[in-house]
Amino acid sequence: MDEKETALNQRLRAAYWQAVRGTDVLRLRQWERWHITLPQLRVLHQVRRSPGITTGDIARALGITVSTTSGLVSKLADRGLVERLSQPGDRRQIPLRLTADGEALLGEMRGPASAFLDEVIRQLGPDRERVTEALELLAQATAAARDMLPADEEEAAPAEAHA
Repeated sequence: MDEKETALNQRLRAAYWQAVRGTDVLRLRQWERWHITLPQLRVLHQVRRSPGITTGDIARALGITVSTTSGLVSKLADRGLVERLSQPGDRRQIPLRLTADGEALLGEMRGPASAFLDEVIRQLGPDRERVTEALELLAQATAAARDMLPADEEEAAPAEAHA
């Protein structure tokens, strides 16, 4: 790699982390206000996207271990944000859904985030299309890089056996 490529890579890394830190300010405030962690929030969003999803399915979708996911689900259930449903005939397959409180929490968190992004879009002005295309490329590259990550050993085991 030549100096020009190295400099460009360093510039990309710096810009990426500056953008992440800039957007994290709002998210961190919201998480603190609602006493929720990022992993818990990721589980809530996954359950909202796929009502009836199981702990094993969430673990696979988020790329974390089943035991970690199980602990997160337990904490969310204890707070009344997620409900475990019964599955006749199979106690290992426990479908999950958001409770009304879980839906309300996600709804209240969405408002400030949406307003923040509206302001970011306004600030971008005519550069909005170019930035959008770059973010789409970034999303594709991160998805491809994520697919290249080695699987966690626990994930390779039958997922629901841990749930």
